Amino acid sequence: MVAQGSAAALRADGPEGQPLQLPAQFVSSERTPIATNSPKFTQSVADVPQMIDVIPAEVYHAQAATTLSDVLRNTPGITFFAGEGGGANRTGGDAFYLRGFDTSNSIFIDGVRQEGAVVHDTFNLGQVAVYKGPSSENGRGGTAGYIDLETKVPSRHAFGDAEYTHGFSAGESGVNDRVALDINQPVSGAPVAGTALRLNLMDQEGGVPGRRYAQNNRWGVAPSLAFGLGTPTRVFLTYEHLYEHNLPDYGIPSTAVASLVPPATPSAPSLYSPGVSPSSFYGFADYDRERVTDDNGEARIEHDFASGLKLGNQTRYDVDRRFVESTSPQGNATTPAGMATLSHAINATSNTIISNQTNLAATLETGPLEHSLSAGLELSRESADNPTWAANALGTPNPAYLVGIYAPVNFPVALLNYAPHPTGADTYSRIGTAALYGFDTVRFARRWELTGGLRLERYDVDELSTTAAAPAIAAGAARPATALTPASAATSAAAAVAAGTAEMEAARTTAAGKVGLVCKPAPEGSLYLSWASSVRPPGTSGATNTLSATAASADNPLLQPETAYNYEAGVKWEFFRDRLLASFALFRSVNTGVPASDPITGLVDQTSDQTVQGAELSLAGKITRAWLVYAGYAHLEPKVSREISANAQGLTLPLLPKDSGNLWTTYALPGNFTLGAGLQYMGETERLQATQAPTATTFSNQVPAYWLVNAMISYAVNRRLSFQLNAGNLANRSYIASLNNNGFRVNLGAPRSFLLSAEYKF
Repeated sequence: MVAQGSAAALRADGPEGQPLQLPAQFVSSERTPIATNSPKFTQSVADVPQMIDVIPAEVYHAQAATTLSDVLRNTPGITFFAGEGGGANRTGGDAFYLRGFDTSNSIFIDGVRQEGAVVHDTFNLGQVAVYKGPSSENGRGGTAGYIDLETKVPSRHAFGDAEYTHGFSAGESGVNDRVALDINQPVSGAPVAGTALRLNLMDQEGGVPGRRYAQNNRWGVAPSLAFGLGTPTRVFLTYEHLYEHNLPDYGIPSTAVASLVPPATPSAPSLYSPGVSPSSFYGFADYDRERVTDDNGEARIEHDFASGLKLGNQTRYDVDRRFVESTSPQGNATTPAGMATLSHAINATSNTIISNQTNLAATLETGPLEHSLSAGLELSRESADNPTWAANALGTPNPAYLVGIYAPVNFPVALLNYAPHPTGADTYSRIGTAALYGFDTVRFARRWELTGGLRLERYDVDELSTTAAAPAIAAGAARPATALTPASAATSAAAAVAAGTAEMEAARTTAAGKVGLVCKPAPEGSLYLSWASSVRPPGTSGATNTLSATAASADNPLLQPETAYNYEAGVKWEFFRDRLLASFALFRSVNTGVPASDPITGLVDQTSDQTVQGAELSLAGKITRAWLVYAGYAHLEPKVSREISANAQGLTLPLLPKDSGNLWTTYALPGNFTLGAGLQYMGETERLQATQAPTATTFSNQVPAYWLVNAMISYAVNRRLSFQLNAGNLANRSYIASLNNNGFRVNLGAPRSFLLSAEYKF
């Protein structure tokens, strides 16, 4: 699907007979640096000693990208995963690894952390920035980096954009429709000068390309109001509501994928085992459901002082709720040939965050030194509620069923002992954060800049876990397998269990910092060296932010935080009158303090390190006023750098491609046509954990490499009306898009698919 701002529209909104130009950072003949929306960065992207990919809306709208996962295919080193083994828990939303580290919990919106398994739609996004390396400026975080989403706000110029998109694919289902509306209206004669309103709307209904029965449906509304545009004092009030109502799809069992099964003979030429359709759906279409609601509001005020000081304050409130009942396939060496085990699970989560950020920016001179300063205070309170549900009257959370792998049952007449209910068990956690930070860029000796800073953060987490009471269960007799139920052995009687509670807490004061030296041999170029660190305390990983009593878990409150360091050397250069930014970096990222059990003593220590080193290249901008290029390539070398168990030495990091790359280019032809083409390459990835070798019963340990070819053509009928056709996976290649953490199931990539859009600007 595609929201407002398609490539055809980019050419159709200028004066009559003239093409609309891309944003200033891509087309201006003057130097207009690419910038991020973060007040913590004191320089433009070209002068920041760090790899940063800023993906503007014009790029991903031209690609018909409608989710953050689609957008992130424009940056190398990112791989997607299919969640936990069971299915419902942590399986949903935008889930991905960056440079071999889980980064799903490092998504920020306007600089504020986003919690929960949420699909981030592009209908209300102005741009997406991908920051590579430890997140020194944002506090607790991982080794690889983070994502910051910039939402749309009102502007001083009136415009309107309405778009309808119809999608269809080469495989089954996949037919869907989407409408999007973006209206901006200045309010003349308002009591406050510079008042403007903006409204973004979106509705999407339909199937998933190549997948039978699955549905991805959502709608969203995002009004915003601004005061004082064009004046020293500006106020922005925004709100967004997004609702998803889906029939979730958890892919196919890995035993149905020929290239993932250890073969006794050479692999079959087809990706799928004989007789298995790639569109096979292994859920219960009349039972499975997913409901997600995300509401967030933001109030931001900015004031520019005559002295050059800029003061900003932002308050953001975000709450998301997710309820999913799903059936996911499981497949390993213990599953009978020709069959698949289905796990039926229910998961409910609720995440809330309220944050206040105050930032002061200034430029000043101290003798021969020029300073660009940014300092601030952040306060936040996060909470997560994770009640336990059961789908079985006897309290079994995940009842199992057995179906044929070639003809799975999608509409069962009844499910054994089916009675979905909350068990009374619950885990509730709260995280309080207070942080002070300061960053400065000092210019000296004409060609040199020294940039750096420090963030101090106080972190407190409290968690209350409640276990449910369980009634006594009588002994059960053995039963043979049926068409829908696997065979079971006899069970002994179980005594009643009383309800109980347990409380855990952790508190840390952490420090993270960065420093970089930049040399500018020419105004358009920078050479740099940099170092940065970040800290991830216990209780801050995953979508639930919970502590763990497991001795070797990084979320055990008795353990020290993991600390990441990044060492980087690079060059950034602007070409073609500063329209095209080229960046190249060599880096080494080390995650230290990884907990593991000693293979001899069994005691837990934190002497293990995880290391990723490599090189990355990116191009962003325009070669000519008609030719846009956005590309990236990364080569990564991972390793577990210290022995942490007898069989773990030398294992790689999970889901890390040694080589990955992307290319997207568009060219505006005479006659109001625009052509676009793209390539995506993902190298082979392995489902190996950094602390353990794969088990013998696991089929899927590797995901094969793949290439994808995409294309676009658009035509502007006049300055208001345009049409666009996007084609994805032109070669109709079969590939694995993601693999879950135990290797039992995979999500298939979309087959050849098409999106036809009509856009009207008013």
